[in-house]
Amino acid sequence: MAMTGQYAGLIGFGIFTTFPFIWALSVALSADPSNTWLFPRSFWPTDVSLMWFKRVFDEMPFMTYMKNSTWMTLQTIVGVVVLSILAGYPLARLRFPGRNFIFVSILATMMMPTEVAIIPNFITLKHMGLLDTQLGAIIPNLSTAFGIFLMKQAFEAVPQDLVDAARVDGATEMQILWRVMVPVSGPSIASLAIFSLVNAWNDYLWPSIVISSKDKLPLAVGVFNDLTGPFATSYSMVMAAIVMTVIPVLIFFAFTQRYFIGGLDGAVK
Repeated sequence: MAMTGQYAGLIGFGIFTTFPFIWALSVALSADPSNTWLFPRSFWPTDVSLMWFKRVFDEMPFMTYMKNSTWMTLQTIVGVVVLSILAGYPLARLRFPGRNFIFVSILATMMMPTEVAIIPNFITLKHMGLLDTQLGAIIPNLSTAFGIFLMKQAFEAVPQDLVDAARVDGATEMQILWRVMVPVSGPSIASLAIFSLVNAWNDYLWPSIVISSKDKLPLAVGVFNDLTGPFATSYSMVMAAIVMTVIPVLIFFAFTQRYFIGGLDGAVK
């Protein structure tokens, strides 16, 4: 009975979390926009049509936004993974004064809201001449306390015998990191990459502050600006754009979820 209750709770939670997406998909596939706010409403779309998806491509620079988001997300993933690996290894394996203090200080930043850093980051990027650039939207997101924590925990789980064997063979610390630690910690690195992808793909606040040129906007910002402006009254078109924005992340997660779960499991042991 206890297991049945747990499964029932999980199924109910799954339905609750997927409801907005299912409703958006139903509205986007319905040719008649007058049925959008009917209650009770059938989740099966009426007069199934792809016309609203076609209008999204025809009436807004959706592919430009998609290209910008893809490029910015890839750069963010690479940057976060590399910096987290480089920061996590010394905290996990090297002994030096103040190591624990540094680690605790990094973790403390996780309790600070992201809005606290907006003004300092904006001023810094202004002096660097990176306002209204995609690079300016990427740089503040490259160093994450969660990424450093995840990689530190993953590296600490690597058997010391592997490290000792590499040192006996004359490997340097960087060789140990890239040839021993990184291959063994693949699932944790994959988990970090997935987290970074979701955060970068959905990031709205910071890019909307830094980037002003329409042709440089990522998907979340560009679609929101268009759908709260000239297309605000077309709810079916709004839902079609939302569905197309979410689908790439769902597809990516569907193919990588086993690495995601395995990486988190290994990081908390």
